[in-house]
Amino acid sequence: MKLNFREILGLALVVTGLVLIPTAWAFSRTLTVIAFFLLVAGALLFYTDRVRKREEMLAKEVSGGSCVGGSPMPTDIHNNTGWRTGGRRADSSDSSVDSGGADGD
Repeated sequence: MKLNFREILGLALVVTGLVLIPTAWAFSRTLTVIAFFLLVAGALLFYTDRVRKREEMLAKEVSGGSCVGGSPMPTDIHNNTGWRTGGRRADSSDSSVDSGGADGD
């Protein structure tokens, strides 16, 4: 996992806030507010950069693959839906016993 400066700073602020919270509760209300501010600011710095990277990665995947109108084209390489066989399973259509009369003749 490769972290950039913004993510490292965010993690440092989160850790600093977490370390200060128990001490702040014991001694000072102002220090408690500062600790929670550090915790929230660090989480935002770390999380927003991750979300931005994830959105960029998803945008690259969508633009790189086969797309119709911006959405990826579904594939069924294993014929899970049965569309290539008319909706029938291969083992049920290979029966050697002829039932006869099923079509109403």
